[in-house]
Amino acid sequence: MSYAIAESISAATGEVQWNATRNTWREAESPATERVVIALRTQLGSCPTMPDLGVDWASVNKLSTDAPARAEAAVRAGLRRYVDSGAITNLTVRVDVFPARNRMEFDVSFVDPRLSPSTRLRRVTGQV
Repeated sequence: MSYAIAESISAATGEVQWNATRNTWREAESPATERVVIALRTQLGSCPTMPDLGVDWASVNKLSTDAPARAEAAVRAGLRRYVDSGAITNLTVRVDVFPARNRMEFDVSFVDPRLSPSTRLRRVTGQV
């Protein structure tokens, strides 16, 4: 049982996931993970009600030599609100850039301190 109830969001599509067995929305295992997924999927400044929500993906040129470092810095800046509030801890970010495929892949791991010790480590992966 989680400390809060949130609907589970697909990191790949951004859609809320359905639990066909229970005929209801699937509950998230970690509400902090859902917040991180939303932030990673949102371009900074594109949310009218929360302009400071999201990651500034537009500032990262995938063809530049410093793209991995810039993307990592952008992800850390986009998730700073959750780190500063204590909603997540032990944030690690890895970004791999594949210029030939015009793609960046990220791997974000963190601890959700509100969960029980055996389920605290969370991981979100995706691509831009």
